Amino acid sequence: MFFLAFVPQFISPESDNKAIAFLVLGLIFNFNGMIWCHIIAWVSSSISKKVRLSTRFKTWLARATAGLFGAFGIRLLVSTQS
Repeated sequence: MFFLAFVPQFISPESDNKAIAFLVLGLIFNFNGMIWCHIIAWVSSSISKKVRLSTRFKTWLARATAGLFGAFGIRLLVSTQS
């Protein structure tokens, strides 16, 4: 729905082949999305391998997560007191 609502503004009303222009823009959009998703998958795979092998990073991540939940808990406590 977003694509159908967003893309037509980039197609000239005077264009002879609006359908072809719409398809070309759709292909460009899908190609860019595919490239972006592959980059995200590759980076997250690389990071995942490093995280699984590092016990030091696992410890740091566990402490950061605990601190974040603790901060959320304190924020919730303070917000209910007001």
